Amino acid sequence: MVRSKMQGLDGDVNDIESVFKEYYGSLCYFASKYLQDEEVIEDVVQDIFITLLEKKTQFQSVIHLKNFLYLSVRNGCLNHMRNLRSRDRYIASLAYDERVESFEENIILTEIYRELADAVNKLPEECRKVFELCYFQGLDNESAANELGLSVNTIKAQKARGKKILKESLKDLMPFFFFFFMG
Repeated sequence: MVRSKMQGLDGDVNDIESVFKEYYGSLCYFASKYLQDEEVIEDVVQDIFITLLEKKTQFQSVIHLKNFLYLSVRNGCLNHMRNLRSRDRYIASLAYDERVESFEENIILTEIYRELADAVNKLPEECRKVFELCYFQGLDNESAANELGLSVNTIKAQKARGKKILKESLKDLMPFFFFFFMG
């Protein structure tokens, strides 16, 4: 098997610890599109990593790894749903779930959110703090200024700086943002 450094992983594609650190949060988010119970979601995702450890599965590339992870999580979620519902209710909910959001859309959205989170984490510290308070926690400029002990003008400047940096670092994803979030 090919063992090389892959883009997006700190270690190689077959290093279970690196894979776990890189994809655990994204896979839990992906599973939340199918299940609502956070404990069950975590169990499903953890079971996938246990399977990787037990079977010592080797992957040739990040694409093969991602395909395995997302398909395994999806199948784990569907198996859980099947075990909880009668056959008729399962088929009806599966048909509904497939119409609401397709499997592929869920993967794309999960990857977009992961890229956005990575980009926000790479912002300069003060800029990142302002960005998180204003955009993720919903604080207005004045509340964020009070929280951080900064002036409102500094908050505005840091927000503008963060937007500019994110716009540049996420420029390749802009078509996806418009397609999924504006449509």
